[in-house]
Amino acid sequence: NTLSSPVWKAVLAFLLLDLLMYLWHKASHSFDCLWMFHKVHHNDPYLNITTSFRIHFLELVISNFLKAILIIFLGIEQAMVLTSEAIMTLFIMFHHTNISFKGENLLGNLIIVPSLHRTHHSTQRSEHDSNYGAVLSLWDRLFGTRSELKPAEIGIKGSSPLDLINLIMFGFGFTLPTQPTAQPINLDAMIAEAAYYKAEKRGFSPGNDIRDWLEAKREIIALVYGDMSATNNAKGRAKCNYF
Repeated sequence: NTLSSPVWKAVLAFLLLDLLMYLWHKASHSFDCLWMFHKVHHNDPYLNITTSFRIHFLELVISNFLKAILIIFLGIEQAMVLTSEAIMTLFIMFHHTNISFKGENLLGNLIIVPSLHRTHHSTQRSEHDSNYGAVLSLWDRLFGTRSELKPAEIGIKGSSPLDLINLIMFGFGFTLPTQPTAQPINLDAMIAEAAYYKAEKRGFSPGNDIRDWLEAKREIIALVYGDMSATNNAKGRAKCNYF
């Protein structure tokens, strides 16, 4: 509030909030007590826009508490807080998408782009301990954490749960015991995997996300329920012939 210019107030507030998110993100990879919660975000094996919302509730509480301290300490105005949150949310959604586009590498010199963030979600620690920025890639260049590698695999090593309750428990270091029964087919996970590899095959070119998803859904349903569908069709034809 010692600054008289509202423009410089807004710029400085945004830069400091973005820097805080960089430092918090880096700390979440550096300390086991924080990584135990942050690994819930990283356990998604098929990166897409929904991954940006896969956050353990305690990680969300801690990160917002830190932001609140900074906001109060600096006296950042409400409008700037809301604007910064909106911008960061949109950018976080953006760099989790399955897209690639012309000029992405050039734009990556200014902001975090999907290709940089895919490296961050690599199963290899030497690769995922990089590209921590939320919006600006400036901090990664400044602190030497920028990496431009194509990850061989997305997610975390080893098996981990994908359902809500076990994901919450996974953040605390354990999962609920399960009976050794046959696991139901998880169509959503199969469709997500197929859609991701379709996006990867086309080089993550934008504009095809919905088509990839619908094609993957149709193919997986045909694969899983193909015989059943054929039987139902045969029954339907027989019924029509009868009448």
